Amino acid sequence: TNQRLGRIPLCIGMPVLVSQNFDVKHGIVNGTVGTVKTIRYTMNGQGERVLTSCIIHVEGDTGSALCDLEENHIPIICEQVTINVYN
Repeated sequence: TNQRLGRIPLCIGMPVLVSQNFDVKHGIVNGTVGTVKTIRYTMNGQGERVLTSCIIHVEGDTGSALCDLEENHIPIICEQVTINVYN
C-alpha cells in the first residue's frame, strides 16, 4: 500500500472533523471538530465490522438534542467514498 492506510481507524474519544455541511443553522458544517462518543456497525459475511454511523460530541449551540441523544451529541451517518491516489 506504499504506507497508505487501507482503512481509517476510528475509536471512542478520537477527535474527528466533519467534512460536509450537515446542519448549517446550528453550525454542524464542513470543518466542525468533534469527539467520537459511540460507534455503530454491522458485521459483514466475512465477520468484519462495517461502520454504519457514529455519535460525536460537538461544543457550542447545536440546537435541540435529538431523540435519545445527549445535548451536543450529533449522529454522523457513514458514507462510502473512493479516493484515487496517483503517483
